[in-house]
Amino acid sequence: MKKLFWLAAPLFISGCAIDNLNSLVGSKYESFEGKFIDQQKDETNLPKSSPSANLEFADIIQTRAAADKDLIANPYVNKYLESILAKMLKQWGKPIDEEIAIVVSSDRNYSAYATPNTIVITQGVLADAESEDEIAFIIAHELSHILLKHSETNEYFAKQSALVSKTANIAMSTAYITDMKAEKTANGYRVTSQNKSSTTKLIQDSYRAGLTINRLTRDVLSSSMSRADEDEADLLGMDLLVKAGYSPRAFSPVLERLDSSQKYSEAQLKAKKQEFQTFVSLASDAGKHLSSDNRWSSLGYLAANEAATRLLQSFAERHASPIERKKDMSAYVKREYRKERKRQLSTGEFEKLVKNGKGNQIQQNYWYASEAFKALEFGDLKTAEKLARKSVSGPTKYHAYPRLAFYGVRKAQNQDSKALQNLALIKNWEYASIQTFSLAAQSYREQQKPSRALELLSKGESVIGTPVPFLPEYIAAHKALGNTAEVTELLTKCTTLSESNIVAQCHHSAGVPIPQMKESSNSLFDSFNALTNLVDL
Repeated sequence: MKKLFWLAAPLFISGCAIDNLNSLVGSKYESFEGKFIDQQKDETNLPKSSPSANLEFADIIQTRAAADKDLIANPYVNKYLESILAKMLKQWGKPIDEEIAIVVSSDRNYSAYATPNTIVITQGVLADAESEDEIAFIIAHELSHILLKHSETNEYFAKQSALVSKTANIAMSTAYITDMKAEKTANGYRVTSQNKSSTTKLIQDSYRAGLTINRLTRDVLSSSMSRADEDEADLLGMDLLVKAGYSPRAFSPVLERLDSSQKYSEAQLKAKKQEFQTFVSLASDAGKHLSSDNRWSSLGYLAANEAATRLLQSFAERHASPIERKKDMSAYVKREYRKERKRQLSTGEFEKLVKNGKGNQIQQNYWYASEAFKALEFGDLKTAEKLARKSVSGPTKYHAYPRLAFYGVRKAQNQDSKALQNLALIKNWEYASIQTFSLAAQSYREQQKPSRALELLSKGESVIGTPVPFLPEYIAAHKALGNTAEVTELLTKCTTLSESNIVAQCHHSAGVPIPQMKESSNSLFDSFNALTNLVDL
């Protein structure tokens, strides 16, 4: 797999921000005559980022696309998607600054997004789509964000910084539940902890909260795109789609599925909100009941640090309905593509390469893995193990995401040695996420293999493109080896970061007091509340 840069900034087909000015002057397609693609000039939408911004976010610029996602290693589907992308690029007819890649993430939700040089499509899209035209419209839309350089803004970089911080925090949260054990009982399994001072309810709630935070962060996404940018991507995407020979009617099922997916995500978060708030109350009292336990008194870091979470929330507050976009697209297609509307949606190649055959087997195994994670969240170890076994069968035997699912099952069963064996079997680390690298490194260190942890962290730094999210675990591994000089050097580097949660974790890993940080009087509650409201629509 080609090395992909830039953390995946969700520039989603779902990410539409309402622009008050836009609503006053009317829809974008009404502001010009003819096709949108014919209005474009070489200087259109030049980057809005400044040199100072590029310096400030230097680490972010070199970060791999979708660094917070476990990607699907499926050569059959990838080749198929690349062929569709090539058709779209051919229609643009203008020089491209750099090669554009396309990848598939393991996310279950229906969405797609773009970074400056990479399109990311979720496995949820491939599972729900019913024609090649649908996939082509999504690719054309995200490609349009890239061609029009919508992501090259200071706001984009700020969002990436927040995402790196939040992603690293989720990865590090596993450190707080490493002493969790699942004891077998007549009725199943009971989660307990080696920390005798902890109450059972606090442990169980925090354990579940950690899993839930992880899942919701992967499945519920926000966007930094303006309504104007989304409209432009819709219009250019439609022009590229039709020029490539596809049916312009493809936009309709895409936007309908998107609307349904957004409503489902909203319902999920609302259902989880009370559960999160209950845990917040318990965690807020943790310091009183567990004052001698430094690990559990830091439960606030199970959520993203407040500043990053609030920044992400501010981006998510701007949202436009897919149904509104569907109305505009219908009018544009009626105006410009009356004859082309008669084209039928094509299903042949899509059914052959995605819905059937070897490509489908790989996609199905990744789906089993995601189902295994979900079963783990609800404490159903029997189902989780069954699904995890399916996920590592056949062509995905050595894949990162399925093996991570089986690792989680073995950890929940208190089989640490077998859990580690699953990580050792992974061969395609280039598809792994920040969370997967961090979790694997933690596990090796827990099994008294800090040197192996360092090797994996080095691999993670190379694949992801930045050491920032791995600094706390780097420090912990060097400390385990007695490398005092390295610990001091890394801690000094860590203190220069703006991500307060990563800085705090670095100090925790080094075993030194955390510097006094400026926090609100109720930052823990605010952080959880902000997290659960990321996509309140």
